[in-house]
Order: sequence, then C-alpha cells, then structure tokens
Amino acid sequence: MSRKYQLSYDAINVKKDFSDSYVEARRYLLCVLGNTGYLKISSYCESTLIIEYDQMQSELFHYLKTNLAKYFHYSVCLVAISESGVGFINHSQNVHLNLRLKLELKNISCDNLKKEITNY
Repeated sequence: MSRKYQLSYDAINVKKDFSDSYVEARRYLLCVLGNTGYLKISSYCESTLIIEYDQMQSELFHYLKTNLAKYFHYSVCLVAISESGVGFINHSQNVHLNLRLKLELKNISCDNLKKEITNY
C-alpha cells in the first residue's frame, strides 16, 4: 500500500542562500526530494507538495532535516489512511500549479547546485 506525505516549506533566506532566486531554492528542494525515490509528487497550492511512496519511509524525516533545515522552514507529515486504504487528504486544487511542477520536474537538472545533498 502506498503512503503519502505532505511537505509545506518556505525558504529561510533566499537572498543569502540561493542568490536571491526562488527558482534556485525550489530546484534544490526538488533535487533533495528526487533522491528519495518517490512514486509521484503533486502540488496543488504554493509551497506545499504531496509526495507518494510505495511504502512507509522510515528515514524521510531525518533525511529532510539533514538537507532542508539549514535553508527552509518546513513541515512534513504522514497522511493518515483509512482502514480501507483511502488517504485522508482533501484540497482545493489549482491544477496549473501541478502542471507547472510536472514541467519543472521534466526539465530539472540537479547539476551545479552549489549545495551538498546527502544520500538517502
């Protein structure tokens, strides 16, 4: 059974840490998440991602703390699921944000990040 996590984030100091570029901050964040081997990632509102994995991710919280805490304020939680396996998540979708994310992920390059990402 797949498991979903909700990650909300905000860069701490974009000017100092990412040369005043929110695009660069988001690229770093998406590259960090890319190392985790997610099945699917979605975004229906700014600064929040829904990340789906094929199973529980016991190392995810520690991995995110190691790689994100210096640069982002963030909150991550496991989405509860019912006994029938349905996730307890509801959102008012902005489908354009999710399409933008899909395009971003298709064209992302994690080269030259200027910041180290640890192995997952």
